[in-house]
Formats: sequence, C-alpha cells, structure tokens
Amino acid sequence: MKRTAMFGAGAMMIATGMIALPAAAQSPDREEAKSLLVEGHFNGDEVVDDDFIPLGSACLTGATETGVFSPCDAESLGPVPMAGETPGYLQLTDAGGFKTSGVLYNRPLENDGGIEVHFAQYQYGGAGADGISFFLVDGETDLAEAGAYGGSLGYAQLGDLSGVDGGYLGLGLDSWGNFSADTEGRGTGCPENQRAPDHLQTSTARAPDNVALRGPGSGSEGYCLLATTATDEIVGTGVRGDDLYGSSFPEALSVDSLEAAKRLVKLKVNDDPMPEVTVDIDFLDGDGWQRVLEATVPVEAPDTFKFGFAASTGAANDVHLLRHLRVETFE
Repeated sequence: MKRTAMFGAGAMMIATGMIALPAAAQSPDREEAKSLLVEGHFNGDEVVDDDFIPLGSACLTGATETGVFSPCDAESLGPVPMAGETPGYLQLTDAGGFKTSGVLYNRPLENDGGIEVHFAQYQYGGAGADGISFFLVDGETDLAEAGAYGGSLGYAQLGDLSGVDGGYLGLGLDSWGNFSADTEGRGTGCPENQRAPDHLQTSTARAPDNVALRGPGSGSEGYCLLATTATDEIVGTGVRGDDLYGSSFPEALSVDSLEAAKRLVKLKVNDDPMPEVTVDIDFLDGDGWQRVLEATVPVEAPDTFKFGFAASTGAANDVHLLRHLRVETFE
C-alpha cells in the first residue's frame, strides 16, 4: 500500500462508487458506547477461550505447552519471535514456503448494533506474500475451515477450491496483491459494479501492498470485490511500499524491529439494513487512524456472526503475526 499508490494525487479512490477521500483524513467516527464480545491478546502462554480454533501452522510464540494452541517450533524459519518467551504473539506463519494457517472463532456472536473489530498485525521478513485476512461469516455456519488460500487469503474461492462457508465479508491486508484482482476464479458471478478495475482482471494482475474488501459468497460463486485501495496501482511487479510491510529486518530480531512492522487495524460494520463498512489503519507514524476504505455490503447482515483470520505463504513468503484482538458491539 505505497502512499503514492493508495493515496495517489492527494486522494484515494474507493472502488464502490469511486468515492474520493482526503489522503490524511482521520477516522471521523465519534466515540460510541460499546460492549466487549471477544478478546484475545495472544501475548501470553495460553489462550483460555476454547472457542478459538487454530488451523495449519498457527501457534503461540509464548507457549511452552500445548493448550488451545500449540507452542511454536523453536526451529521456525525467518526472523520470528523467540519461542517460549512472553509477551508473545499468535504466529500464523513463519517465513517458510507454502504455509497455510488461520484461527477461527466458532461461537455465534449477536449482531444487535453492528460490530467493531480491532487487532494488531505484523507482516515482515520475507519476499512479501501472501498476506493476512480477517473475515465474518453467518453465525449459523459450522465454521471449521477457512476458504482458499494463496491470493484468496483464506476467504474467497480459487479455481476449483471453495471460499469460506457462509462468507459475509472478507478484509484482505494484501502484501502480494492478488486479493484485489478478479483472477483465479475470484469475481465469478459478480455484477459489474462489484468487479475489479480493468487492470486487475488480466491473468498476471496483482497489486502489492493494498487493502481490499470482498462481500458475501458461497462455494465458487460470489466473494465479490466491494472496495480496494488498488485503483491506480502498477501491477505485475514486485515493487512494494512499506505501509503494510515492515521493511527490512536485521538478523537479530528485537522488540524495536518488530514494532516497525506493527499496524493497528479497525474494521466497523454498522447496523444498517445494507451495512456500511469502514476500515481504518494506524500506521504508527504519528498521524493516528487513517480511513483507507469505505463500502456498503449489498446483502442484509445475518443475525449472528462468527469470524476468523487466515494467512499463507507460497514461493514468496513472510512472517505473519497477530496480537491484541478485540471484538465489540454497539449498545
């Protein structure tokens, strides 16, 4: 999400309706009364809420014994946090190739007043792939697996592989750049106003270091693009910025170098019949929360939600970490 690309010419163009927002706009949300639904800091030696389900290589760097999550392997590849030390992290992947992972929350949460989700994400230490997703599904779904990995980031479909069951909304924090593209089967059955920009519909198209929202889907249909910061991105190259990514890392990882990769993310879904969605990111550059996406989900929200995260690597890779998850509803 290079600033010159995401905020090109002093404004960011949102795919849905092509709404222009000021580059330095602060999140305009006023403080509202909220109730805590789920909290997971992932920085201790265990996760006490057994409604969390780890998938694939997901592990706790601070753990020394297997509980809901396993301890991370001391031989993990790349500049990963020290195994067994707290405060730690939820490590979705190390910097090994072709890893897939996730964490699901398989208890339905009431959707009375909309929801707001906060978390810290870290992507660093490799060649920039693939990215991290956060997704919401219908609470009546038995959420046992993520969707297709790779460019679909565990939310959408990919070729013959189905997207996540009951998918309602998927946020892609997309280092490699395929989540915004209608390739590999993404965009199947979608109307024209929920398709990727023309330059993201070719077979090799990708837009590195961007953020995107995809909507409801089932099996190989839907998961349509609702909004993306990749509206004027140069595609098909390895060029990337450092907005989502932590730049270069020394061989000896330190707390300070990990802080350079930290990005705070806030996603809000309101309680309108066709919910309005906003995504804000604090790049920890002193400018506070920045509004990066706005969209409308064209389908009524379910009465209850479940949620999950996913991450993956391929021939290119990254370390992917999470911390400080908070899910709240509005009173």
